[in-house]
Amino acid sequence: MKEFHQSLQKAAFEKGIPVYGGFELTTRCNLSCRMCYVKGAGAGKSNHELTANQWVELGRAARDGGALAVFLTGGEPLIRDDFKEIYEAFCRLGLRLTLFTNGTLINEELAKWLSQIPPAAVDITLYGASETTYRNLCGSGEAFHKAMGGLELLLKNNITTRIKTTVVRSNVHDYQAVQTIALSYGLEFLPSNLIHGNRITGIKNINDERLSPGEIYSFDLANLEQGVCSPIDLENIKGQYKDSPAMFCLAGKCSFFINWLGRLVPCNLFEKPYTVPLDVGFKQAWDLLRHQVTQIPGLENCKGCELRAFCPVCPGRLYLETGKFDGHSEYVCLLAKEKERMMRNINL
Repeated sequence: MKEFHQSLQKAAFEKGIPVYGGFELTTRCNLSCRMCYVKGAGAGKSNHELTANQWVELGRAARDGGALAVFLTGGEPLIRDDFKEIYEAFCRLGLRLTLFTNGTLINEELAKWLSQIPPAAVDITLYGASETTYRNLCGSGEAFHKAMGGLELLLKNNITTRIKTTVVRSNVHDYQAVQTIALSYGLEFLPSNLIHGNRITGIKNINDERLSPGEIYSFDLANLEQGVCSPIDLENIKGQYKDSPAMFCLAGKCSFFINWLGRLVPCNLFEKPYTVPLDVGFKQAWDLLRHQVTQIPGLENCKGCELRAFCPVCPGRLYLETGKFDGHSEYVCLLAKEKERMMRNINL
């Protein structure tokens, strides 16, 4: 299956077919996580959200345009009163669905309903392993027990589930405990410690919460050392990435994201460029976005940089960091330096 997906991705990339996509059904959420990159975007404006019919129209158009696998996200998508209507319609479209949720709104009835038309997976993000951590980071200690209850209800109803976590200063002490929770249930564990700026306020409100570059890769190295790592040809890797374009990922080439306003953007980090498929049709919107992506400027200082292979730089991330696609971010540069140092330590 891995080989099949790789060949599918390669063909879609070469032909510009949007096979992967995300649908941000809302920016509303019942939690208030301090590092959230969506928080504040459209807060409380449920009357400005797209209707269920509009989301279904977009899902159908995306499918007709080539989409095969998509995810439903928010905010918290389950907060919508019409979530079931949207979800069932997407299932009938034949799309391979993944649901992103914090798990706190999953009750017995919802889990049983979901089991009748199960998604490919439900990804639950656990933000810690205690009431205290949830209270400090998400604004609700009770949410920890609700999330764990939702997780157990999904497993009780035989729904494929994965555990995600976002590692920041307020929960880094819980990392091993969250991992243990995932392992105790035999679930895939998907941690992340790279925090993006908020789409509205940039890095203003998350700078004190995210780990420093040194902490991130000391953390990563400690986890890598638990396994067996083969030597890495660093010079060869550097040569492969040295002249990479500004946008070298799949975004805007064979993957897409439709935000809560119905705007088609390259991925969830982007507010612009965007097109409006509900106005011009999905195909025209996709073709226009593909062209716009090629016009996004890259940072001149990045061209030829020998650390490019280790750098998480991309225009979307830089925009959230600096307010410009080609703005310089010292934080991102330090990330690249620390990652190279980590890779060299692996080779020792």
